[in-house]
Amino acid sequence: MTAESDQLGGDVGVLQLGLPEVGHDRMVGPQRPSRRHPTPAARVVDPTLDAYLRRLSARGAARKGFEAYRYQVQFVLRLAECVVGQPVSIPELFANEALLGRVVVDDRGVDGRQLSRWTVAQRRSAVRSVATLLRPELMASIGVDPHVRLDDALRRVAERVGSGYRLTGGAPRLRGGATPSMAQVVAIIDNASAEDGFAGARNAAFFSILASTGVRVNALRQLSCSDCVKVPSGRIRIFVHEKGKSKSRELELSHDESAALHTYADAYNTCAGVYEWSGRFHLGSPGLLWRGVGGHGWTYRDITATLARACEQANVGRLTPHAFRRAFASTAATVLPRHVVALAGGWQGLERLDNHYVHVAPDDVLRRLAAIRVLTGSPRTTETDVQETLHATA
Repeated sequence: MTAESDQLGGDVGVLQLGLPEVGHDRMVGPQRPSRRHPTPAARVVDPTLDAYLRRLSARGAARKGFEAYRYQVQFVLRLAECVVGQPVSIPELFANEALLGRVVVDDRGVDGRQLSRWTVAQRRSAVRSVATLLRPELMASIGVDPHVRLDDALRRVAERVGSGYRLTGGAPRLRGGATPSMAQVVAIIDNASAEDGFAGARNAAFFSILASTGVRVNALRQLSCSDCVKVPSGRIRIFVHEKGKSKSRELELSHDESAALHTYADAYNTCAGVYEWSGRFHLGSPGLLWRGVGGHGWTYRDITATLARACEQANVGRLTPHAFRRAFASTAATVLPRHVVALAGGWQGLERLDNHYVHVAPDDVLRRLAAIRVLTGSPRTTETDVQETLHATA
């Protein structure tokens, strides 16, 4: 992988791409033939593809990342086959500079839908990893460094930015789903905490940490008890995995959140003793932290189901756990400089934070304009002022 490679996230797969799964005849989604990419004929086995996948696995690629790159490379070969009308191997693809550039930036799925920029960028990263892992074979086949050939292909179809290339295709990424207010977040946590047994204490600790730190839900869900360290102040310091990074991020919980975590641990261990569940846990020792009935791990599906019930009881529109991260960013941005918010939430720079996470609420703008009016003695701030400010900064 190179610095140009995008981060590999968990939201990848066949359904997200809207493409048929490789190796199956069944279509995912609308059952209609593609006008742009007809169904190709039977493909032959490409030994270089097998070699690439073996090396990718040997380098310790995570399962989701491995499946994402495997799918992207296979889809690139499928696109090339549809263009030339016959199966294309990886060396043959790199030998044809024009074809390589065309299939890397093609932003249409086999069902005719436009793919997202994120999907197209991930495809470029996958092809870049092919050039890295298959460099000896490709050098012998095409006679030049495969990275040089890929750069030449990208120069035809992409915009040069610094040492990399910005792809021009793909549907723009949306700003995400709804962003709850802090009052709604508090109401959701209160309702989730009202569940019976240890579940209420678990929900209170989990969603409170989610809301106050802006950590990704899977990073928090996969937290181990050994990743929770008690510091001399009595607080708990947790070490969560950061997306796309090998080093964990350190977060220190507040006294209330630390107490909620201890309460959950005591409640679960008491319940496990009553019902004779195997396996209890202690903060700071190895073991799974977030658990469900019977001691099994608390799955993402269980978390979303719990959140859905809490949203319904709080009379809040249905939200995903990621909405807590948007709420954290939006609330923090009203009182702190944006670069500080980006550091606190683990965002790389301000572009992703501004474009996809910070949602400006009219009430916050009105409050800030009112404070400026008091300081400067300017006329009273109105709703029209708010709308004009929002329009000017959009």
